[in-house]
Amino acid sequence: MVNFLITDFGAVADISVNSAASIQKAIDAAHEAGGGTVVVPAGQSFMCGSIVLKSFVRLLLEPGAILKASGNINDYVNYEHLDLFAKSDFCRFWIFARESRLISIEGSGTLDGNSPAYVVERLESHTVAKSPRAQSVVFLGCQDITVRDIRIINTPSWALRPAGCDRVLIEGVTILNDLNLVNSDGIDIDCSRSVRIANCHVEAGDDAISIKGRREIAAQYGACEDVTITGCVLESHCCAFRLGCESHVDFRRIVFSASTIRRSHRGIAIDCRDEAVIEDILITDIIVETIHSHRIWWHEGEPIWICQVPYVAGHYGEKSKVARLRNIVFRNISITSEQGIYIQGADDEEHPSDILMENVRIHLHKRTPHAVGFADPRPNRPGFVVAGHKGIEEETPWGSLFKHDVSAFFLDRVENITLRNCRVTWTDPMPAAYSHALEAWAVRGLVLENFQGKAARKDLEPLLLDGISRPINATEVLNS
Repeated sequence: MVNFLITDFGAVADISVNSAASIQKAIDAAHEAGGGTVVVPAGQSFMCGSIVLKSFVRLLLEPGAILKASGNINDYVNYEHLDLFAKSDFCRFWIFARESRLISIEGSGTLDGNSPAYVVERLESHTVAKSPRAQSVVFLGCQDITVRDIRIINTPSWALRPAGCDRVLIEGVTILNDLNLVNSDGIDIDCSRSVRIANCHVEAGDDAISIKGRREIAAQYGACEDVTITGCVLESHCCAFRLGCESHVDFRRIVFSASTIRRSHRGIAIDCRDEAVIEDILITDIIVETIHSHRIWWHEGEPIWICQVPYVAGHYGEKSKVARLRNIVFRNISITSEQGIYIQGADDEEHPSDILMENVRIHLHKRTPHAVGFADPRPNRPGFVVAGHKGIEEETPWGSLFKHDVSAFFLDRVENITLRNCRVTWTDPMPAAYSHALEAWAVRGLVLENFQGKAARKDLEPLLLDGISRPINATEVLNS
């Protein structure tokens, strides 16, 4: 494959000079030649605004090479004129490809998104940034995409987003973002199929890895299917691994395995807010460490969090109908956390169903100074309440945060769930807000097989079932 050195097309190794036009000339030349490698040379740093990758082009970042994003938002193409983005706040991209194929970004160099250029103030709780901010690497409607071995750092918004794509490989990529910066996601798989993510390290202020279906592209590009994520290390001030949230498409056949989640504010989240089908999900061989955080961040440190409650009206349009969530398997999950596992169904007839938790071990240990004793189903619609709550802690534009004791497993409005060989342990002593090993409300078809665990306090029974405290037998079927 022919090499196209960006300096041969006028790129200047000076981060005060915008070399976007020169880099684009190199990309265009490689594309017009039928394919080629556009080389960012070793040990040199270049700055640019928007560039567009094209079919059959490989962008190679040689060792020590840095491609830095412009700190001037006017250096980014605004795609709001396209129908796909006319109603979206996500319409500026740094490195972009559309309706192209056989594209790769590889090498041991670095893409620097230059997020400090957008910082207004750094507070102890979070980083305040100005908007708009560009997403960093976006593939829209592309096929056969590879991103391998590079470092992506300091992205002011989403770092890497395959949207409406087929056959994507993301391997050996390191993403290091500001952990206090909202919306600085790591990898966002949006309306895409046949996606493989392997051996990546992601630190992100927002979701580290998120699988979603955004409203504005859902009709054209459809479902998220056949996604595998393995061998990753994730850290986030939001969710380390999230499935859903923006769930305007169906999600099927997704595997998350052999990975580690550390010091995150929510570990594994299935966030089915819109009228979608989420089914055939396998989450296996994961180590999870979660902690409480400052109140400005949503989430209460849940290691596993499933919520089916539709969005509050007006947040993403009219009130959504409830999603269908079924056939979910959690197997061999080792958890150290300040918060319990939380599974929340809605009032509607369709509840999360057919869930298996096998060999899920959770140890609860309070170690941060942040307050404990809350249930967070947000964003949720007006009038929705969590079973067993002790009042509303805070009303927000996105719904209510509830005062609630913390059980190791909390189930509310769930159907056909099996806890097999699961175990609960606590650090002794625990604060008074910690309670039962298992708390269940309006659960139909709860099967316990070799469930082990005591309550956090000696004055409590291990199980609270629809408000009635009781011991747990090793194997039983409970219908409430």
